[in-house]
Amino acid sequence: MAGDQYTHPDEDSPDWDNLDFCPFCGVALANGGAGSMEHIETAGTCRQRFETWRSNVSGDMGGEWGG
Repeated sequence: MAGDQYTHPDEDSPDWDNLDFCPFCGVALANGGAGSMEHIETAGTCRQRFETWRSNVSGDMGGEWGG
């Protein structure tokens, strides 16, 4: 899918959780698992959005989530 145009779907779309793309900015990821976390660690805006998301869902999970 490299080189294809991609517009990330709205948050309420059923396609929002496509692991091939960052859920915060829509950039294509090399790997939906580790690549996602590597991207979040290096992209400041996505890191901030991830931390906001994580704080919003942390109460929904038992214990601390290592994510």
